Amino acid sequence: MQFVFSSKKKTILEIICISILIPVILSSCSSAKGVKYFKNIPDSVTNTISISEHKFVEPVIQINDLLNITVQTTDNKNSADVANATNEKKNSYVVDKNGMIEVPLVGRIKVEGMTSIQAKEQIRELASKYYVDPIVNVRFLNFYINVLGDVLRPGRYPISDEKTSIIDAISLAGDLNITARRNNVLLIRTEDGVKKFIRFNFNNTDLFKSPYYYLKSGDVVYAEPLPAKARTGTTDTSRDRFISLTATIVSLIAITFTLFR
Repeated sequence: MQFVFSSKKKTILEIICISILIPVILSSCSSAKGVKYFKNIPDSVTNTISISEHKFVEPVIQINDLLNITVQTTDNKNSADVANATNEKKNSYVVDKNGMIEVPLVGRIKVEGMTSIQAKEQIRELASKYYVDPIVNVRFLNFYINVLGDVLRPGRYPISDEKTSIIDAISLAGDLNITARRNNVLLIRTEDGVKKFIRFNFNNTDLFKSPYYYLKSGDVVYAEPLPAKARTGTTDTSRDRFISLTATIVSLIAITFTLFR
C-alpha cells in the first residue's frame, strides 16, 4: 500500500518538523555560547589582548592564625636547627589573643597585623642575637578555601600559596562542570563578622580587574548549576520522561490522523 501526500499535507508536515527543530537548535546554540570562557576576547590569533590584574594585597596575620615557623643556622658553633623543618606540627604556632607568638630561644613576638614577610624579618632580626646568619621561614598553615557547587571535585582545599585567585580555586576543584553557570560564580567572604557576596562572570575578562580576584583564607566559592540541571535534582526524572514520551506519542498520533483523514 502506498501513500501519496498532497502538497498541502506536505506543507503541514514541514511546518510541524520545523516547529520542533528550531527550539532544539536555538537551545543548543545558547548552551554552547554559555560554556565558553572569556568570550569577549576576539577570536583571532593575530591580536594580542593585554589585561591588568587587580593589585595583590598580601594577607596579614590575625589572632588565632596558625603559623609554621622555622629558624635554621649554619653557625658551626651552634650547628643545630632551632626548629626542625620536617616536623610541621612541632613548628606550629598559634597567634594568641594578644597577637603574640613565642618562639624558642627568640622569645615572645607580636605578629598580629604583619605579613608573613614582615614577621620573618622580625624573627630573623631577633634570632641574629644568638645565631650567625639565621635562615627564617614563616608561612600560614590555616590558609584554606572552600569550593562548592557544580565543579568536578567540590571540597575544602588547603592553600600553600598566599597569592591564590578565583581561577586558581576553580582549577583546584577540577574546573566547572559543563552544566555550571559560568556567568554567575559566587564568592562568599567574611570580613569583620559580616558576610559579603560577590558575583563573577567567567565569560568576561573583567573578573581579572575585580578587587576580590585574589582570595583570602576562609573564602567560599560557589558554582551555580544551570536551571536544567538544578531541576533534575529536585524532580522525578523517570516521571518527567514518561510524561514527555506520552506527549510525543499523542502528538504523533494526532499528526498522523490529520494527514490521512
